[in-house]
Amino acid sequence: MSKIRGFNLRKGLIRVSKWVFRKIRLRSRPGYHRLGNSPRSSIAKLLSWGRKLTASAKSCLPVSVGSVGSDRDPSVPKGHLAVYVGQKDGELHRVLVPVIYFNHPLFGELLKEAEEEFGFHHDGGITIPCRFTEFERVKTRIASGSRRSTRPKRLA
Repeated sequence: MSKIRGFNLRKGLIRVSKWVFRKIRLRSRPGYHRLGNSPRSSIAKLLSWGRKLTASAKSCLPVSVGSVGSDRDPSVPKGHLAVYVGQKDGELHRVLVPVIYFNHPLFGELLKEAEEEFGFHHDGGITIPCRFTEFERVKTRIASGSRRSTRPKRLA
């Protein structure tokens, strides 16, 4: 038999690589790290801080009358529209209506009444010229009709 010179390369490489990776792992922070995410320079940090500061300052300032975006009320949730209900001489009530109601035939009749009274070129929001109780009745009929259609029908 011939004599083997040197050392077993495989065992040595495994030991060295485990030792190196353990040192690297202990030095770095635990968790997920993005690849190629280099630390930002101090100027970049300063610029991003300035942008955040101006954005927060703008949100604290009161909105002026002529500014962009003042025509939409922020209290109207997504999927709803503010509608004013009431007679011409009486008090107007502001009601939030789901947008899907505008496709319903009952609501279409109310919109036709509004078109006849005010026309298409009406300043302000959508105003429906009917009593508030009548409008609430139409709203409940639309809501109950949509629930009824989703329920399975019972066979007697």
